[in-house]
Amino acid sequence: MARRTAAVSAISLAVVVAAAACGPQHRGAAQAPTGPSRTTAPSAPSSRTPASPSASTGARPGAACGTKQLRWRLTRLADKSSKAPTALLSATNIGGTSCAFDGYPYVEVYLGKGPSESAKPKTTKPVRLALDHGRTVDFPLFYPASPLRDGYCSIPVDEDPRIAVQPPHPARTDYGTLLQLTDAHGRHLRATVCDTMHMGSPRLRQTE
Repeated sequence: MARRTAAVSAISLAVVVAAAACGPQHRGAAQAPTGPSRTTAPSAPSSRTPASPSASTGARPGAACGTKQLRWRLTRLADKSSKAPTALLSATNIGGTSCAFDGYPYVEVYLGKGPSESAKPKTTKPVRLALDHGRTVDFPLFYPASPLRDGYCSIPVDEDPRIAVQPPHPARTDYGTLLQLTDAHGRHLRATVCDTMHMGSPRLRQTE
């Protein structure tokens, strides 16, 4: 829950700095607020999950991929097999240069300040991935999308939760973005997550 910092916090910070500048003395740079909030996109997590399995070795050095460079998509998959992924999270580099996508993105499905589920890596083997312009990396997501046998669902099925995503190793000012779950045709769907989400190994999508 502490992984998101609201835009209102940034606005409050600007007001505090402006007020200090008008006073008789300057007391140094203001510190960014650290209080949690879920009113907008997520803030940079204080601790990251372990890096993901290798999708591409020998990646060229470069700056970490940021939210502004990426186009995210979350697609509900049709396969109902218990071993098949429920959805596919995709990130496409729409920036002008290659960037480093090393590790897992942060994904959370939540209801305001209430129930939430975040994706946990299925393995801890590290990845070193260079994401060139136009290339896409896919992460399969495994989770139950209907109530369990006892009727339990961590996020009530009649609610429409938000979905927040953030790249690995985000900059301090990179708060990520919000996603909408869709089907294969791009139609919006309500996200139903009834237990822990697990994220599988990343795979670079083949170029056409």
